[in-house]
Amino acid sequence: MKKHNRVNFAGQGINFLTRQQMEEIHSCTLQLLQETGILVQHKGALEMLEKAGCRVEKKHVYMPPTLVEWAIKAAPSRILLYDRDGNFALDVSGRNTYYGVGSAEPRIIDSFTGETRLCNEEDNKNCVKVADAMPYIDYMMSQAQVYGHPKTSYEHEYAAMIRYSSKPQVVITADLESTKNVVEMASVVRGGLDKLQQKPLFILYCEPTSPLNCTKESIEKVMYMAENGLPVLYAPIPMNGATGPVTLAGSIIQANAECLAGLVIAQLTRPGAPFLYGAIITNMDLKSLQPTYASPETMVESLAMSEIGRELYHLPTWGTAGCTSSKLPDEQAVLEGTQYITLAGLSGANIVHDVGYTTFGLAHSNELVVMMNDAIGRVRRIFDCVNTAPEYLAMDDMREVGPKGHFLGQESTLRKNCENWESALEDRNEYDRWMELGGKTMGQRANERVRDIIENGKLNSLPAELDAKIVAIIERIDAAEAESLKK
Repeated sequence: MKKHNRVNFAGQGINFLTRQQMEEIHSCTLQLLQETGILVQHKGALEMLEKAGCRVEKKHVYMPPTLVEWAIKAAPSRILLYDRDGNFALDVSGRNTYYGVGSAEPRIIDSFTGETRLCNEEDNKNCVKVADAMPYIDYMMSQAQVYGHPKTSYEHEYAAMIRYSSKPQVVITADLESTKNVVEMASVVRGGLDKLQQKPLFILYCEPTSPLNCTKESIEKVMYMAENGLPVLYAPIPMNGATGPVTLAGSIIQANAECLAGLVIAQLTRPGAPFLYGAIITNMDLKSLQPTYASPETMVESLAMSEIGRELYHLPTWGTAGCTSSKLPDEQAVLEGTQYITLAGLSGANIVHDVGYTTFGLAHSNELVVMMNDAIGRVRRIFDCVNTAPEYLAMDDMREVGPKGHFLGQESTLRKNCENWESALEDRNEYDRWMELGGKTMGQRANERVRDIIENGKLNSLPAELDAKIVAIIERIDAAEAESLKK
């Protein structure tokens, strides 16, 4: 079984919290859920929670610690995901880290004109095509919103993902009906809902509304996925000083309470339901009033959540990396994105999304996806560390070459060169050769790579029979959307 994150070989990775701090955060979270409580905007969930021992006052739920801790223990510590063809792909557990794109940005930085504009259906397809071609992007997530279909954008985003990529997925949906449409498409490709349950293709992303509010739509999705034994994520996104406390610890406690509330509902719906734990916590920039998204504080808070999930709760975890507050795929973007990718890998967060995000998640850059693909490759090579198997110690080579010799003629020089990671994007030429090749920056080379994939790359398409079934589902959804818009 291939594990993509080998940071354990290098030591213990990185920790943002001590065990005592995690226990203290957990204790405060239990107090918050029991004393302050949380709003649940779903009648069925309210009845279920009251029956399980919660105090319910209208839509206000106060959860006892025993119920929360039962739910933590009831949830599985591992989620296995499979690709479109039914092959095992991701072991979402422990410190295994997988990187993916995402999610549903309203704008795109056009690779041909340079303008930042609203996304369309063609962008949706091209983004999938680019991400599918990146060897270190492990899973797919929607990247470009489809504005031509205001009510069914998420279904169109998913159709492109499943039609043009074989990679497993993290999926966003609008509501319960949208979720059912996505499950239908995945079931068609897998050969039935029972086979999708046996070999899950995607994790559904949904979220509460901070602070401490579980909306009807989010709970419907959590319960539907749990009922069907399909993996779901319930990820809060508090912003320090706005929708969460201004301090790091305070926002972590609130996000933990929100996430655990979703976990409780999932486990009450179906004990053992697969659940991904985590949050995206950003601090608000007090000058611009924007979420910083890739600030040091954001990295610490969000990755500390995944640390709690793994070390204290033994749950599969959610994370973020490869994103930026910059408006372009420039030096700031590469600095923030690469640092976040490295820290996410060191922290051992499992499903790490948002590679390619710019402008706090308001615009997508395919160039940033390509550059961050290289950054992920670098990080993984570093985590491979040093191979000390007998044949890699090279003692025979050193005896044969001896003093003042060279190793260019040794068979092992060619045979063991596989240890050396090669970038698809970096330039390692000397200056004159670099100038002969055009003297291009990394950003220019990334743009050329994106344009080549879009113009000349081959789509990773479904077999024609299955593709026709997905198109038929989308056409049915479009017809219903058109009818509803007439009313």
